[in-house]
Amino acid sequence: MTTYETEHMSLRDTAKGIAVRAGVLSVATLIGGAFLFSLAAKAASGLVKIIVGAILLAIGAGVVTWEVKKVQRRFGRPHPTNL
Repeated sequence: MTTYETEHMSLRDTAKGIAVRAGVLSVATLIGGAFLFSLAAKAASGLVKIIVGAILLAIGAGVVTWEVKKVQRRFGRPHPTNL
């Protein structure tokens, strides 16, 4: 471009350049946002699986403890009718 062409750019050319840059930036942001969302969804999915596993493990441990205590009560002390 010559000096004359850069000094006399029309408003239409400037607006067109800004619109093109804004369009490219919008598409790049959309792709980047989708990528980050997919990473966050995968991380959240893994975290939910870990939390659910821990809850199920705690419930199972509670049931086993309850059953062991029940057996200990049954066989640990003599029944009052056997005294």
